[in-house]
Amino acid sequence: MHFLSLLAELGTIIAALLIVIDPLGVMPIIIGLNASAGARQARRIVLRVIGGSVILLLFFTLSGAWVLRLFQMDISDMQIAGGLLLLIIALKLVTEGRFGPEDDLEGKSATVSLISPLIVGPGAITATVVISAQHGILITTIAVLLAMLICLILFLSARMIHRIIGDQAADLLSRLMGVFVAAIAIAYIRSGVLAFMKIANIG
Repeated sequence: MHFLSLLAELGTIIAALLIVIDPLGVMPIIIGLNASAGARQARRIVLRVIGGSVILLLFFTLSGAWVLRLFQMDISDMQIAGGLLLLIIALKLVTEGRFGPEDDLEGKSATVSLISPLIVGPGAITATVVISAQHGILITTIAVLLAMLICLILFLSARMIHRIIGDQAADLLSRLMGVFVAAIAIAYIRSGVLAFMKIANIG
């Protein structure tokens, strides 16, 4: 029974992480990468993104609360900063259909932007800090690794989806996703500002 309860706990944590990471929401952008960067380069970017996201999530799992205290930051600060960065990404997506400049052959701009704040955003950071405090570092680490494995499988399947819908549809989907990313950015900023006002007892 103890093993089953542990599995149930692990499943709950993985589900919570996937909700805040929202890999399905990132999928249209990954599909767009196949159109703008090519399938082979998009696959390299996905592998780098997953690797970087795992490192960042594990970093916050192990020392997130300590880092926030060290720099005297609050989660609301992360929400506002992450929201502003997401807004910049959204504008690039809507106007250009891509993250970085066309001469960014290695996809460095796309890699950094996808890792944070799109995948490892304020929600994911908050979740890892809180979950590790509640359930322990070991089970949170396992959950992070399994959640990112699921993300990897989903992102790699974007190549097949891209082949089905074609370049033009992929570009349109990427630009449309920019609108939703902008909405998410505004929600992050609003939540951060409201949390800050609550802490400062304003209004």
